[in-house]
Amino acid sequence: MFGMSDPVDETFLEQYLEQPRPVRQGLPPTYRMRHDAHYVDELESRRRPADAAAAAAVPGLAFPTSIPVTFALRDMSQELEGVASCFNLVAAKARPLRERVGLSLARVGIQRNMRAFQALRVFLEDPAPELAQWSLNSVIEQTVKGFDEELRVTESRVALDLHEAPIRLSADARMLSIAVQACVGTLISFIEASGQAGVIHIATRIADSTATCEFRQDVYRMTADQFARLPDLEWSERPGGIPAGIALAGASRIAQAHGGMLDARRTDAGGCVLGLTLRA
Repeated sequence: MFGMSDPVDETFLEQYLEQPRPVRQGLPPTYRMRHDAHYVDELESRRRPADAAAAAAVPGLAFPTSIPVTFALRDMSQELEGVASCFNLVAAKARPLRERVGLSLARVGIQRNMRAFQALRVFLEDPAPELAQWSLNSVIEQTVKGFDEELRVTESRVALDLHEAPIRLSADARMLSIAVQACVGTLISFIEASGQAGVIHIATRIADSTATCEFRQDVYRMTADQFARLPDLEWSERPGGIPAGIALAGASRIAQAHGGMLDARRTDAGGCVLGLTLRA
């Protein structure tokens, strides 16, 4: 048996790596597993049938179907390290201000990690939506309430402009909430990166059996290059880090599962609008 201090037989390793590998069922011959990512989308069984209405619409954000899991977990672990540091503030007795700030920052860090984990699960499990009748306006209102702490800490606020009549959808409310969280969380990260207070405008409308929810911020001015990299899951300088990109990609998959898509455009002021469309 080998001990921990025994040298590695590198010639054996090289010979092993040079051996031809059998093609896995359902994967293309050129498929290779990378050390820094899980590729869960190459299987034919994981590809959703194209929706005719979505295909005829304007193309949404074209996210890659691979996930840089290692990089995402790295960013998430750093976020958790920040949470641990916040609890050091709470440990100081008779310092109520430090305690309040520490708890707020810890809650925000935990919430951001939860959003990232939910998005990863969407990718890895690719769940089918459990459909029921829901009000899109109600889902948005309930989801936004969960951002109260994060909005306060980042000096942001949300302005709602929801359709007067309830927009009824046959949808999975939990999955829709994850998609809304991704869009709101992304724009909060943009506003935070700007170093200024800002407003996230959320508006809903319905037309031709298609419900649309738009999320807009104008504080963080995006360059053309930054905007082009929105679907790039390995854009590590993205506000919010790689987990924020994966969250958006998860929102895109959820929209597709509901017969819609996620798209984006720059505003006249240089900001960003995320458009979530769903089949009503």
